[in-house]
Amino acid sequence: ADMETEKLNSSRDQVIGIVLIFGQSVMSVIQDLSEELFMQEGGVPPALLMGMEGLYGLIFGLVFYIPIAPFLGEQPSDVANDLKNGKMIGLSLGWTVLVTITGIFNIASTGVTSSMTRNAWKNVRTCVIWAAALIIFYAVGNPELGEEWMIPESFYILISFIVMLAGIYMYGKG
Repeated sequence: ADMETEKLNSSRDQVIGIVLIFGQSVMSVIQDLSEELFMQEGGVPPALLMGMEGLYGLIFGLVFYIPIAPFLGEQPSDVANDLKNGKMIGLSLGWTVLVTITGIFNIASTGVTSSMTRNAWKNVRTCVIWAAALIIFYAVGNPELGEEWMIPESFYILISFIVMLAGIYMYGKG
């Protein structure tokens, strides 16, 4: 019964993950198009828009997080206790700075180009992550970190990235 329960939990987690990724994708499209509209049509400065997103994200995040967290396997009280740890506070502040800088770059790039251009170039991030994972796997020597080069799968991934990068290049030329 343990193995069967584990399979059910794994399947459930996969479905939840897919639904969350799909939902994030839909919301990201709405966010990107809204940013473009506010900045290019409404004249809203990127820094103000970033601040508004942060404030609204905090407010709505807390309102939605507290009732939903138990269904995702988290307890808000556990998170609050974790934040009392000095290391966790440092990591949280570092994460906040990283996300803020990334958000400013994202919003500024949308302001000077378009959400379509920004999202076409976001695909390069996937290539960089894969390359970094390969380097980490062979540099660290820990088989649980990074990604191993596998034959023939890694060649398929490499060819796919080349096609994707060629598409980004063609989009940029057009």
